[in-house]
Amino acid sequence: MRAYGLSGWIGLVLAALVLSGCYGDATPTRYEPGEYKGSDDPLLDKLKSGDLHETLNERFTQAARDR
Repeated sequence: MRAYGLSGWIGLVLAALVLSGCYGDATPTRYEPGEYKGSDDPLLDKLKSGDLHETLNERFTQAARDR
């Protein structure tokens, strides 16, 4: 047991930590196209009112003119 010494034990512990960090669920999440299944998005209400949509369009046209 003494052949590896302290550096061997530290290396073994570090290797175990690194390998344990690689573990994860390999099953991908599948979503249906065009259907949002997340929590409610507060920006959707702002986009429906039209004010935010108009502001974003103005910013886009200004940035497009600058190029």
